[in-house]
Amino acid sequence: MAMTYRFSKEDRDEVSDYDTSYAFRLYRGQGWLHLNRKATQLIEKDDHYEVILEDWYINIGDKHIPETLERQRKCNELQEYYLEIKKIRNDKETKN
Repeated sequence: MAMTYRFSKEDRDEVSDYDTSYAFRLYRGQGWLHLNRKATQLIEKDDHYEVILEDWYINIGDKHIPETLERQRKCNELQEYYLEIKKIRNDKETKN
């Protein structure tokens, strides 16, 4: 089953894309997350991207387990970062 993540638009960096992958900047100086274009669908929303990853690319199978676990970790961190930013913005809007 495909997984859907939400990443901040601020994390997307088209300049760092490759022909075969989309690039997202990780925070805290952790570098980049490159996602295979064949396995990734990007849906642009108002303040974020919905990133849909194919099952074979994000879930653990028989091969490439360390890479898949690292990809899952990075995707989860980017989503958590987006949710934190969204919460802070909503709190500010509520106070105003």
